Amino acid sequence: MGLITVSEKITVNAPFDEVLAAIRDTGSQPSWFPGMVSAEVLETDDEGRTLKAHQVNDVKIAKDEFDLAFVHSDTGVTWSLASPSKIQKVSDGEWALTDKGASTDVVLTLKIDSSLPLPGFLLKKTLGDTAKGAVKGLKKHVEG
Repeated sequence: MGLITVSEKITVNAPFDEVLAAIRDTGSQPSWFPGMVSAEVLETDDEGRTLKAHQVNDVKIAKDEFDLAFVHSDTGVTWSLASPSKIQKVSDGEWALTDKGASTDVVLTLKIDSSLPLPGFLLKKTLGDTAKGAVKGLKKHVEG
């Protein structure tokens, strides 16, 4: 199929530290990240940040489970598949935050190379819908 990349941006009306804490809290993401059925933290660093997690996702076209490896920076979180899953050869993502004082600009980028035998436009739409729902879910989760 090939690599499909989507990005979504949103402004969250909350301080940077609150938004950063929310995106680092992998275990609570199923409550606001669409399609994420469960997230089990498998490994953390000395600061309690997720280094590896097992996730189950159910997006309109397929259900999959996989392990992700996380890397934390001062301005966000990146992740990638620890090993290929049943339907994903590649799955990379990034939450990138920009401090705007009383608010925080958020960009979510998702990159997937799927082994599903589906048209690229359908995979891109599904991934795009997931990214849109995730940034909106983050905003609602943090703003209350």
